[in-house]
Amino acid sequence: MTPNPTMRPVTFDCCHGWLHLPAGRNATTGVVLCGPFGYDALCVHRGWRDFAIALTAFCGMPALRFDYPGTGDSDGNEEDPRRFRTWIDSVKAAAQYLRDTTGVTRLILCGLRLGATLAVLAAEELDGVDSLVLMMPVIAGKRYIRELGMQHQSWLKSPMGRESADPYDDARAVGVFGFQLYADTLEQLAAVDLVHHARASAPRVLLHDICDSVSMSRLAERYRGLGAKADVQIFPEYDKFLVEPRLSVPPRRAFDSVFEWLGFQSDTIATPAVEILAPHADARIDFAAGHETPAVFGDGRYVGVFCQPRRALQSAPAVLLVNAGAAHRIGDGRLAVLMARRLARQGIASLRMDLGGIGDSLHHENAPTLEAVYALHSVADATAGVESLIAAGHREVVMFGVCTGAYVGIHTALAHPRVVGCMSVNLPFFLWGAPQTKARALHFGSNRMYWRAIRSPRKWLRLLTGGADGLAKVMELARRCNARLTSLVTSPFEGRLGVNTSTGQIRQLIRDLGRKGVQTSLVYGSLDTGRDELETHFGPSGRRLDRQTNVTVDIFEELDHALFSYTARNIVMAHFEKFMRERFRGVGTPVSRPVAWTEADECLR
Repeated sequence: MTPNPTMRPVTFDCCHGWLHLPAGRNATTGVVLCGPFGYDALCVHRGWRDFAIALTAFCGMPALRFDYPGTGDSDGNEEDPRRFRTWIDSVKAAAQYLRDTTGVTRLILCGLRLGATLAVLAAEELDGVDSLVLMMPVIAGKRYIRELGMQHQSWLKSPMGRESADPYDDARAVGVFGFQLYADTLEQLAAVDLVHHARASAPRVLLHDICDSVSMSRLAERYRGLGAKADVQIFPEYDKFLVEPRLSVPPRRAFDSVFEWLGFQSDTIATPAVEILAPHADARIDFAAGHETPAVFGDGRYVGVFCQPRRALQSAPAVLLVNAGAAHRIGDGRLAVLMARRLARQGIASLRMDLGGIGDSLHHENAPTLEAVYALHSVADATAGVESLIAAGHREVVMFGVCTGAYVGIHTALAHPRVVGCMSVNLPFFLWGAPQTKARALHFGSNRMYWRAIRSPRKWLRLLTGGADGLAKVMELARRCNARLTSLVTSPFEGRLGVNTSTGQIRQLIRDLGRKGVQTSLVYGSLDTGRDELETHFGPSGRRLDRQTNVTVDIFEELDHALFSYTARNIVMAHFEKFMRERFRGVGTPVSRPVAWTEADECLR
């Protein structure tokens, strides 16, 4: 039986990465994979990982993918100075690490979007780069900056964007969906123009584009004029790759074309299985308040990053941060990384992990879906994360999650005896229910959003001219009204005469959390659809939970659903710190555990 290729988390020069090695082959050529920036990197993470695995399996070459400084799991922040220069240097450091670790003497730099541009600029300063593979490279920095600005303006025009518009982001940076480029980075990027400035750096260049563009043709001619063999290939399937993580589909034809261009044949049926190896003992990233180490646990199935404070509060619970949707462990806007390092300053340890089938953790099934990940496996996966924290010496654990991660947090808190608290942000539903439940939560806006839209003549014009799916929205609102009426009518009879509704099951869930003593914080944006779910079962703003001593409900005007805005992320992080201080012994002023359930249960009857 042929052994599987392997992947191992590594660190170098304050960067976090993954080293992919072929099974039983000694290669002379290795590949450095330079991923895109920001939200693009979040979207393609899983497909980029599969590409690295396929490179090792089909081409027999070691590959290294990594996060640039200030991005992903690497050290630093986006707003740190000299980011663009630092990113170029990190590509050079990755090339040196790959050479030192595997002994390869020839290099291929393969980049996607801004990563392709960084690969070009790094290759001009490196020796021994045999080939450049540039997938949709950012050819002109100014055009890319305008593109990000247009995407951000489009989001600001959406209902959630208007509610969470943030002057801080607008004034100091350009970016989209929570990822920003700041002043000196913008200045350096704006000066990039590959058509006019690219120099000879590799004898072979492969260029990918979504169409036959003039700028790409000019870039190819530029390389040919410099003596390189430059090939251009068109792959329109990229528009299904660079979309939100839950919808991203890897461009198999594009990947196959890279293998063929490199002289190898690939198996297009499936990505080969991979074995995840534990990190080396010296894998570590230090920062001011502590350090982080890559983690592989659950019999090699799950991956994550332990964040340990320099001065730990021994009696404080550790925090487990889980995925939201299909975004890998760093979270939208890099929330999980920012929160973990902020908690370290308070003396609190944390683990941010990937559930099975998301990010870098292994699949449970050959063709995983988000419904399967969350409905079938998520609580068991998160429980493995809890056990990993316990094995590291933490007696108690608090869960934190956004959207679907909020759902996982509540149910893991109920399932594991060592979980003593959870904060669920923009929880879309309490019970998974039918497969269409999540689709409703993601597709339709909140009731308040629709009531506001009714007052807009422009919205009425769109509806009357067929520009909005009015019938579907009316049917969804009718469903919500029916659910709320059903909840009100059946509440007095719940548990009697055989009446058993979803509202009763949800109230039972809250009662069970109370009996277990789980400190629970429910946090919502004012226009979030999860707030409608809360109010369906617990009244306006969840007021039926007011007398429940272990449950709090907080609603903030500034929160968009995924916490894309700078303000939203900081509100949630500050609120979580307050929650930890007020609810757990050893973190600020201790509070007593909730009173006996017989008192608190009254509000749910």
